[in-house]
Amino acid sequence: MKNDFSLIKLIEKARHEIYSWATNDLTCQLAKEVMCIGLAKMNLFYQELGLEPHVIVVFGPDGSVTRNIARFSEGVGYGCTVATKDYIFPSLLHPNGCGFGLYKLENMLPLHELMRKLNRLKKEGVPIGNQRGKWDVWKSNHFIDILRLDAVTSDHSQYEEWLSPGHYVLIHSSQQVHTHRLSQWNTEEFTKVDTPFGTVEGLADDSLKEYLRFFSKVEDYSKKKRTSIAIELFGEDSVSCIANPTHQGYYQENDYYVMRLGLYNSIHQSGEKNLPLFPLAFNGYSFIYLYEGQSNINERHWTNNQYHRAKDMGHADFLKQVNLLPHGGGYKLLYPFSTVKSVVLNGINYFELLDAPMESQMLIQNIEALEYGYRGPTEILPLVDRLELGKRVARFVPTQIIKF
Repeated sequence: MKNDFSLIKLIEKARHEIYSWATNDLTCQLAKEVMCIGLAKMNLFYQELGLEPHVIVVFGPDGSVTRNIARFSEGVGYGCTVATKDYIFPSLLHPNGCGFGLYKLENMLPLHELMRKLNRLKKEGVPIGNQRGKWDVWKSNHFIDILRLDAVTSDHSQYEEWLSPGHYVLIHSSQQVHTHRLSQWNTEEFTKVDTPFGTVEGLADDSLKEYLRFFSKVEDYSKKKRTSIAIELFGEDSVSCIANPTHQGYYQENDYYVMRLGLYNSIHQSGEKNLPLFPLAFNGYSFIYLYEGQSNINERHWTNNQYHRAKDMGHADFLKQVNLLPHGGGYKLLYPFSTVKSVVLNGINYFELLDAPMESQMLIQNIEALEYGYRGPTEILPLVDRLELGKRVARFVPTQIIKF
């Protein structure tokens, strides 16, 4: 298949500009290849406006693809941060305020009682002040997990007050109300640039600032929604929030505007009790872990190539404080291929999966057609610990997984 040569050159240039501290499995390779397209688009946006491109893409341990067809088709991976100056790109990156809420429970309910309350919430919505939030625990990889505390590490006795033996609940949910506006904002305020990969839209100046204020309100709504679900199910007197961090949102950090796609800012305090704690969840049959956040990523974990590129491109100060603690393991493609190659034909992006045992190949365009699993803790946590992205505090056993 013959490529559009000029576009492949742009992708190759972007490939050498991405930083990664991820696993190097097939899924991560596809994620980085997809993200090369998004990075090339943003670089072209700046260049067409006569500006020096200011875009940094950094993958964390769980670098992966998303089931979100809009992100995938537009050239956006997951398990990464995208940092820019002067402009932000919400219609390309699609922030939604998704996160985890972890709550200690004083009383556990019988399953039939939980089901009755779940049905009511699904039918009536989630009360948030005077509003009713959309029920989304059935959606995509969202869930409610009832947990039992399994262990607290010996050097984190300061958290024992909050992490006593008993039951907990982890809620994976997002806001679901302002999704269209978070992506599309006010169309007339976008600066629009046509590129060979499609139109790229950016917000700057007052529109950028107003957008970030709006996202902050939506993020607060999303957190209140998770807490409201816990209270509605188990009762206000039974629920105590341990952590409620966002892992998908837009922020101003270190003189950059940073879109986090599946990664925490692990120096932020995440819950109502201002504890710097962050849940990491994998598949439904794995332990769930709680980490104490810390600033990362330390220069001793950079390769020589990363060090020299960061220095030459002026990215070093950002990379020293980027914070790559993942919220989980990410999706895992269930195929024996080991290499990914971009194919661009008539301006449309395709990907070849290559190097399987029988020399077979796969050509894909629609991410929804692929078979997924989930990475487990043994694939991600050793990397998290080796890179010193956080300190392990506790481990939980999921006793009841709810997709409702």
